[in-house]
Amino acid sequence: MDHLPIFCQLRDRDCLIVGGGDVAERKARLLLEAGARLTVNALTFIPQFTVWANEGMLTLVEGPFDETLLDSCWLAIAATDDDTVNQRVSDAAESRRIFCNVVDAPKAASFIMPSIIDRSPLMVAVSSGGTSPVLARLLREKLESLLPQHLGQVARYAGQLRARVKKQFATMGERRRFWEKFFVNDRLAQSLANADEKAVNATTERLFSEPLDHRGEVVLVGAGPGDAGLLTLKGLQQIQQADIVVYDRLVSDDIMNLVRRDADRVFVGETRGLPLRPTGGNQPDPAA
Repeated sequence: MDHLPIFCQLRDRDCLIVGGGDVAERKARLLLEAGARLTVNALTFIPQFTVWANEGMLTLVEGPFDETLLDSCWLAIAATDDDTVNQRVSDAAESRRIFCNVVDAPKAASFIMPSIIDRSPLMVAVSSGGTSPVLARLLREKLESLLPQHLGQVARYAGQLRARVKKQFATMGERRRFWEKFFVNDRLAQSLANADEKAVNATTERLFSEPLDHRGEVVLVGAGPGDAGLLTLKGLQQIQQADIVVYDRLVSDDIMNLVRRDADRVFVGETRGLPLRPTGGNQPDPAA
């Protein structure tokens, strides 16, 4: 993994964009949507920047790059059409330990901007690490078509219920089972999309009143020759839902990387130099 995917809280934080053209405008729009206090430094500005400045949404500083503007910044973006200026911005930010994105030059940047699917508060980011922006865009467009527009409403409503879920269900396992049932309820999602408050409340109360299924099950997933791409869709779903995954040395790292991060992993079988771990007795029951 060349880059760590993170989501930054920029609300009311000072940010700087160097550049006043179309590319800088697109970056500025994103930072403004995230609530940043934005300063834009450039020799000239396209009209949209003047509109934003007149509305009090950002501050314009006309002139050559002024690195003292970075002194109070939390994050910077270099978006000029001059590679030398962009590198100066990157170097000045690096010396101040400020994250800096350099447009179209990922090697000169300390962070990169992904393609974004916005279903606020649900956000999906797709990145190729700067190696293939077109591929990242195509994947984003495909995901856009798969994720309904009302998904954000579902996520927001779930946030309103978190305290109630935590109070009613004592264990993490119970809460996870409730949420899995909650998020696949098409009637609830449609009611939220239609702003039908009565139907939303009725469906919610029914979900809370229905008993959770506490029975576990054992599922055997054939890993084949170790290529994760050869897993069936059903097999992938099962290992991503499992609470406990029992595996041996023939299961590849690529497949194990698909296991839910909070699942328990139990290795069985033989490892060179170590005693054989028994597969019988009081081992945990694998449950998916």
